[in-house]
Amino acid sequence: DKSMLELVFAPCSPIAGGNINWIGKTDEEIIDATMGELARLFPTEIANDETWPSTSKQGPQGQAKLIKYAVVKVPRSVYAAIPGRNKYRPSQTTPIPQFTMAGDFTSQKFLGSMEGATLAGKLAAEVIANRAKGNADKPIKEIQQHIIDAAASYVPKDPVGVKGEGAIAFGGGYTVGKQEEDLLRESDPAQYEAALAK
Repeated sequence: DKSMLELVFAPCSPIAGGNINWIGKTDEEIIDATMGELARLFPTEIANDETWPSTSKQGPQGQAKLIKYAVVKVPRSVYAAIPGRNKYRPSQTTPIPQFTMAGDFTSQKFLGSMEGATLAGKLAAEVIANRAKGNADKPIKEIQQHIIDAAASYVPKDPVGVKGEGAIAFGGGYTVGKQEEDLLRESDPAQYEAALAK
C-alpha cells in the first residue's frame, strides 16, 4: 500500500539553464510542484489533497497521497551545464602514458552525475582495453589555448568556505575525534547542535 519515490530537480537554477530557481524555493513549494507533476503524469492515481494546491483538479478516483517527504538541496552537486562548457571537459585519453581519466567531469554525453561517472568509467575502460590490444589512441580532445595560458600563472588558493584538511572538508566521511568535533562545531554549528539534540 506504500511506495517510495525519489526525484531530482535539474537544472535547479537559472544559471544552469532552468527557468525556476528551485534552490530558492521552500520545501513546501518544491513538494507542491512535485505533486502537481505527479498528478499530471498519473491523473487517475494521485489524490486531490488539500495540503498540495497543485493536486486540486484531481478526480475522486485518485487514492495516492503523500505521507511524508524530505527535500535535500545540494546546490553544487553537479556543475552548471551552460552552453559552451563541454569544450572544457577533458577526454578519457590523455597524452601521459598509462594515464587514463574517468569521472563525471570528463567528456561524455551526460551531466555531472552517477550516470555520467558510469559512462565515463566505461569509456576509460575502452581506452585501456584499446591500449592493451596495441591499438593507437583515439584523438585527444584539444585543450583550449586560454586555459594553457592561464595555467602558466596559476597560484593555488584554498577553497572558499572549506575549513580543515580532513576528508569531511572535501565531502568524505571519517571518524570524529575531539579535534574533528571542534572543527565541526566551528564550521557548521547549526548541524552540530542539531546532531546533539537527537
